[in-house]
Amino acid sequence: MRKRQSSSFVSVMLVLIVAGSLIQFASAAGPELVSASTDVRLEQLMIEGNIPSLHVCIVSEDSINWVRGFGEETNVETPFLIGSIQKVFVAISVMQLFENGDIELDTDVSEYLPFDLINPMHPNITITPRLLLAHRSGLGIYLPYEFCYDWNGEPFSDYTIGYSTSVINITLAEYLSDCLVIGGQHYSNENWLSWEPGTEYSYANSGFKLLMCLLETVTGQSISDYMQENIFTSLRLNNTGFNATALDTPQATPYTRNDITNTALPVWNGEYMIRSSISDMGNLLIALMNMGEFDGQQLLQPETIEMMMENTYSDVSTWDLRKEPKWKGYGLGLDMFSHELHGHGGSTIGFTADCHFNPTLKKGFVRLSNVNSILDPTGEEWRDIYAVTNEVKTIVLAEVGMIPPIGILEVSLILMPCGCAVAIISTIIRKRRATNNTQPELIE
Repeated sequence: MRKRQSSSFVSVMLVLIVAGSLIQFASAAGPELVSASTDVRLEQLMIEGNIPSLHVCIVSEDSINWVRGFGEETNVETPFLIGSIQKVFVAISVMQLFENGDIELDTDVSEYLPFDLINPMHPNITITPRLLLAHRSGLGIYLPYEFCYDWNGEPFSDYTIGYSTSVINITLAEYLSDCLVIGGQHYSNENWLSWEPGTEYSYANSGFKLLMCLLETVTGQSISDYMQENIFTSLRLNNTGFNATALDTPQATPYTRNDITNTALPVWNGEYMIRSSISDMGNLLIALMNMGEFDGQQLLQPETIEMMMENTYSDVSTWDLRKEPKWKGYGLGLDMFSHELHGHGGSTIGFTADCHFNPTLKKGFVRLSNVNSILDPTGEEWRDIYAVTNEVKTIVLAEVGMIPPIGILEVSLILMPCGCAVAIISTIIRKRRATNNTQPELIE
């Protein structure tokens, strides 16, 4: 009897596992294009979530096959600031220098900077470009007055947070040395973390600022000129750049949210802040998911792309139960997610963004929108903004087959009551049969 019950339980569990797998396989074979009903749903989410403009793009193989602009800005060539997705561009640039033999990834980064970078808690441990690319350098996430430096004082002159005239109109090298070299005007041991470089992961904007400084020092060019020559032109990114006034297309208006109200902000020129259109970002993903190739040109060699996609953080479980992308680690300038997704997110003043791609399926997703609450550190409006943009991402990724429409955990929760009911009924039937078989024969 116990053997039969055990067999029944195993059968039920196999049904659950197989059902979840079938759902994932069915999703992977789903439609290439986003349906009209999803198109309508995305617009509803934009309106309900009070998002001024929402742009979404799907790429497949070597082309953009679906792109939409919702809200105030419907032109899909309109540039938005992309926030930390810029780290992908910086990583590509650094890896190009590596391919060309201009730098070594495991050499002391001080050799490529106009100052010596030394961790005061671990002065004998070398900080390398590889550690900076992987967020394993031991640097803190932010530097003093970082956003104020990025925006050359605006819009922080109207806010009490993070404003100082001392970081306005100075070079990137001067700013970094002021913050990271002992004796600098804004130096503090708190700009560093306590653990030994190379032993832990900790996301650090400051590390990629150092990589931008490395790029300018090694090449002798501004980061804008270098990327224009070596990335933007190659990928036909005609609406991508650092200087808003140098682009022909009008910029998306940034908004800050405070107490559920969106307030329009002016468009600024950030010397080290990339802006791009949804269509241009689609071209970037085409190159990444095709191992560096775009329209016959090789942005990076395939083995270099593989290096960027190799996870340097291995402490996250690889068993994925839910459909939503789960963060699993970081490569060299790229986040790793469940369902074989790679990419990056972005958040800056007035804008948020997402990009994901699957190099096996050769599909990619980009989302740009133009409201953020980052200027109000005491509020929780950012949670509402994130909830809407995350739902947009989940809906589209599921429809085009980049994530399952429902996860194994959800399948289990739905089918488990049915499985239990089947097991109970099966047990009752077996018990009745056993009782009937043991009844004495009637003698007439």
